[in-house]
Amino acid sequence: MSENRYSSRVIKSDEVNFVPDMEKIEFRTQKNAWSAQSLLECFDESYIIMGLFDFEKLIGFSVIYNTSFSTDLLTIGVDPDYQGKKLGFMLLKETLKVAHENKDIECYLEVRVSNEVAINLYKKMGFEIVGTRKGYYNPVGSEPAEDAYTMFLKNVGSALVIE
Repeated sequence: MSENRYSSRVIKSDEVNFVPDMEKIEFRTQKNAWSAQSLLECFDESYIIMGLFDFEKLIGFSVIYNTSFSTDLLTIGVDPDYQGKKLGFMLLKETLKVAHENKDIECYLEVRVSNEVAINLYKKMGFEIVGTRKGYYNPVGSEPAEDAYTMFLKNVGSALVIE
């Protein structure tokens, strides 16, 4: 497997053709997945969508709220067929790089308290748990609502030097 086969880039507002692939990734990675309509609404200047690619195939993406000082990481996911290859780290780092280039200094996110893999990744990047949101994630099937940690990264630029 060549490292050069994976790349990331901002998905532009006219590239709505990626929405079906994004929705598929959402449903494979998130318990409370965003619908195609919700994803389509992210194709405006209020958001930045970062795509992760295996050559030309979309295998992951993230969405951040587009501001200039503080940003929110709204969703991030890598197709399960590609997990375990440090691609989540790559996608998160590239997302934070774009936020930094956009003059964002800090970043917030919510993560399920049960999602230890994601929590560990965020901590590795310098995020800290700053609160808990009770019942933040809606019930799914027979599973009850789940709490979320709010995590905060004070200096987006500091995450860019982490290997």
